[in-house]
Amino acid sequence: MALLTIAVSNVEHFAKGGVKTLSLGTYDGTASMAAAANHTVTHTASADVVVIDFEKETCKITSSTSQEKGLALTTVSVEAYIPKMDNTRFESIQAMTGQAMYANAELWDGTSWILGWDDILGSAGTTDFALFLESAESDSGAGLSEQNGITLKLSGVQGELPREVA
Repeated sequence: MALLTIAVSNVEHFAKGGVKTLSLGTYDGTASMAAAANHTVTHTASADVVVIDFEKETCKITSSTSQEKGLALTTVSVEAYIPKMDNTRFESIQAMTGQAMYANAELWDGTSWILGWDDILGSAGTTDFALFLESAESDSGAGLSEQNGITLKLSGVQGELPREVA
């Protein structure tokens, strides 16, 4: 692949970050993804999808690519804060344990990204390197003015950077 130009305009310096909605699906045989032009992806959600809406500044995506001996791997992480601990939320998080998942992350800027799937290590509706629940940390808060909630961390390894949903 030839190198491509990276053009940055003045207005892009003020881009807002954060995840607005995270749709988590499992690789249950009903999800399908297909690589499209310009590093995008088309996808059909799995039959089993959980949608989590976030307040601003409570969920973020990070990705880090490293290359060793010609193989580039990208580690993708989602860190999210869900307010108010309760049994229903704990039960939902417990159900994520050990599940191979993908995520459709809609950002506050209107773009959406598929995490936990790529066109190099995966195929149309599956991958060997999915997104997994790495940790769930709950905190009751110590003072009356502190929030109580759960911080989730999901992570996975991909063969390329995340693709934008076409």
